[in-house]
Formats: sequence, C-alpha cells, structure tokens
Amino acid sequence: MQPEDFKSPLPPRRITVVDEPVEASPPPASVNPQVTPEIVPTRGSLTPPKKSFIPYIIAIFAIALLAFLIFKFILPYFNKDSSKPVTITYWGLWEDSSVLQGIISDFESKNPNIKINYKKNDKTDYRTRLAGRLLKDPESEEVPDIFRIHSSWLPMFKDDISPVPPATLNAINFEEDFYDVYKKDLKIGNSYYAIPLMYDGLALFYNKDLIQKGGVELPKDWWSLKTAASKLTVRDQNGNIEIAGVALGLTDNVDHWSDILGLLLKQNGANILKLDKSAEDNKQIQDVISYYINFYSEENRPWDETQPSSTELFASGKLAFYIAPSWRIFNLDEINPNLPFEITSIPQLPIQQTGNLTDIHWATYWVEAVNSKSKHQAEAWKFLEFLASKESLQKMYTAASDTRRFGEIYPRKSLGESLKNEPKLKPFIDSANSSYAESGYLASRTFDGGGINSDFIKYFGDAINAIVKNNSDPEAVMTTLNNGLNQIIQKYKLNDIAQL
Repeated sequence: MQPEDFKSPLPPRRITVVDEPVEASPPPASVNPQVTPEIVPTRGSLTPPKKSFIPYIIAIFAIALLAFLIFKFILPYFNKDSSKPVTITYWGLWEDSSVLQGIISDFESKNPNIKINYKKNDKTDYRTRLAGRLLKDPESEEVPDIFRIHSSWLPMFKDDISPVPPATLNAINFEEDFYDVYKKDLKIGNSYYAIPLMYDGLALFYNKDLIQKGGVELPKDWWSLKTAASKLTVRDQNGNIEIAGVALGLTDNVDHWSDILGLLLKQNGANILKLDKSAEDNKQIQDVISYYINFYSEENRPWDETQPSSTELFASGKLAFYIAPSWRIFNLDEINPNLPFEITSIPQLPIQQTGNLTDIHWATYWVEAVNSKSKHQAEAWKFLEFLASKESLQKMYTAASDTRRFGEIYPRKSLGESLKNEPKLKPFIDSANSSYAESGYLASRTFDGGGINSDFIKYFGDAINAIVKNNSDPEAVMTTLNNGLNQIIQKYKLNDIAQL
C-alpha cells in the first residue's frame, strides 16, 4: 500500500528502530474521533509504577474509629431511656422505708426506667458521714443522689448541692403554696437549693392539770410566762423544787435551750451574723442572754440544776410549761401516754413603739437536696417533684400516722389547713403561716458533728455558763462571745451568703 492511500488523521511519522520491535497500532475504526496520544514507556520502565496503600489504610482506620465512637458514646446517649433502669440512691433520716415504699412503688410504676433505692440513716454524726460520702465517686452506689439535710446546713453543703430547676419549682407551685419561711431560708443568690417535705418549729406545751390548779392564764408574752411560772412552782419545806414552773435559764438540763435562745434573739431584733457589731447590736444580744438566765438566777426561780431533763420532767407531770418542737409529742406519748397536756403558741416580746406583740416564730426543719455531682440529676428532681406533690405528701402523712400519732407536718399552705383539726398541731401550723417564721444556726439536735450548729451552740452555751456558774463579768463574756461568732462567720463565709 502506498502512503497516499492510507487515510490517517495524523501526518506521516518516521518509525524509530529500537532493540525490540514495536507493533504498529491498528487503524482507528472512526475517521474523525478526538484521539489522546498514547504515552509510551521509556526504556527501563517495563513494569508500571507501584501504587501506595497508606491512604486506604488511614481511611479504613478512621471509619473504624468513627464507628467505635458512635456505638460507644452516641448511640447509648440516644438509647439511654431504653437501656437498663437508672437507680437513684436516696438518703433519708427519720422515716422508715415502710412510710415511703408505697409512694416509691407508685413512682416506679409510672417511670419504669427509674428505680429508687431509699436508705434510712442513723442520726449519730449524720452530717459528717454524709459529707465524707459526697467526696467519693458519684457513680458509686454508696453515694446518694438525693439526701436530707437540715435547712441551716446550706452554708456547709452549698458546693455539693444542685440548684432546684425552675421547672421543678413551677411543677410543685413552690412560690404560691409553700410557707414563706422556705423562701427566706433556702435561697442563695437567685436560686433555691432544696425542697422541703415537712415543717416544724417551737411551741409552748403546758400541763392542763397544773395550769387549772394554779389558776393562771396561758401566757402570750415572755413576762407573763415568767410570772405564771413563778406562781406555779412548788417547793418542799427545804426549798427544793417539787413542781417546776418552766424549764429555762440553764443549758445542761433544758432540751432545746439553743432554739429558745435563737427565737428570743430574733424577737429582740439581734443580728448575730455581723462581723463588726455596734454597741446596740451587743446590747440586744446581751439583753437576751440576761433575760434567759434570770429564769434560774432570780430569787423565786422556777428551774434549777437539780432537775432532770425538761422532756423527762414534763412527761412525769412535774413541769408546768415546756418549750419544744412537735416531734417531742412522740416522746411524751411513749413515756406517759396519759399525760394531760396541750400546746399553745410560743410567747412573744412587746414592741416598745406600739405596745403590740411581735409575731416572730422559730422554724427548725429538714429538706431534700440533690447531689451536684450526680449523673442522674434530672431523674432525681423528677422524683422529688413527685414526692412534693399534694398526693404524695398526703400518702406519706397517712402512712406515718399508722405508726405514731401523726406524720410530718405538711410544708404546703393548702394542706396545712387540714391539720388544724388536730389541736396539738394547730399552734405549729399557725407559726408556719406567720410571715416572720425563721430558722437559724442555733438549731438543736441536728447531729451535725461539730458543724455550724454545734459551733454556734458552743459559744452561746459557754457564755451562759460563764455567767451562771463562774459569775463572770457580762462585758468580758460578750467580748469572748463576739470573737467566737466572728470565727464562725468567717469559717463558713456567712457574710458572703447573706450578701448574695
């Protein structure tokens, strides 16, 4: 074939002779397609270049890692409601599990993925035991998600407890239906830090037979109480007290003396939490201490150191007036079921400017808090919402009433009204309804093991005993007392909390 007869789209090219003959390419099937020139390997490149598999290995590893993360962390998060139930550990203090078991069962039936492990704790050194447990791994079953504390313990536990979610407050109607004392005591800054399930305070117990026999009226103020107590005190021929008028004036044998002193301080307008107290502040505190001691130091004293504890003496029928919280009724029922006693409101102080009486009451109560390190805070608050509902509170009260005279006093105004039919509870409900019911750091029997209550009580107890037993100069006693109070204020940063 002649070159001019070959209809190639390429111009004629010279064929280079190499060591190995190169086979000519067949002519293209199409005359006019776009042709990409063929790249002919040069001499020495008889095998194609090796491809790297490193990018493929990295890609496979990345995909495997991503799959691991998805299955390990992301899917469990979305599927946690369908996984094994969450267990909430709840530390109580006073109520047996039988009181709460029915309510817990109701909650678990409505929330099958949440289980409640309730544990009633021993009161001895409860605060220190709780504080130590909260330092442990929150995932441990030994660490509570929910726990009971005294309302005055907030400064000691503020870093361990979670603020109450606004949704929870709204769900239980906290602002509208719970007593005002909680709104003052349980708030730090703009947040509440616990939910109350009960209320208690101080009231005046009296022996009906002794009051009627002595022909005295029930006192409404402290001066009338002193007069009535002196009149009701009976002595033998040697001057020894046979019937005591009232248990006041000392610390060793007067149960709840620190609560009583705390109440008097509140009624007298004394502020024990000031670091730099004025002369007027000191006078208000000193006046209260002097008044309290007078029940022992005056000539016709209605109380002395020869008496047993005030609870024991009142139960025996040999004490006319006795100041205590409502739970002491259970002790009295146990010691002397036939004791003829009733309860009335706590005495008040006269207001100099108006002559009217104060309306200030002492509250001492326990609350439920949620561990700030708990992994199940949402479930814990859900359970507390359920516990604080009207229905659950009524069930708890009924269950507790099966084993004692009554359950814990309701924290809700709407439910408190239903207890006014119980004469022995009415004075406590009235005090809870007062806008001036307050708790304080002189709360007794909180079993705080050297905590904030024990510290305050020690310094005031030392002050009273220094005057009563050692006849110390009151001014020197006040100096020592103030130094001690300032140490406590700084130790627990109470000024910082008050300013929030």
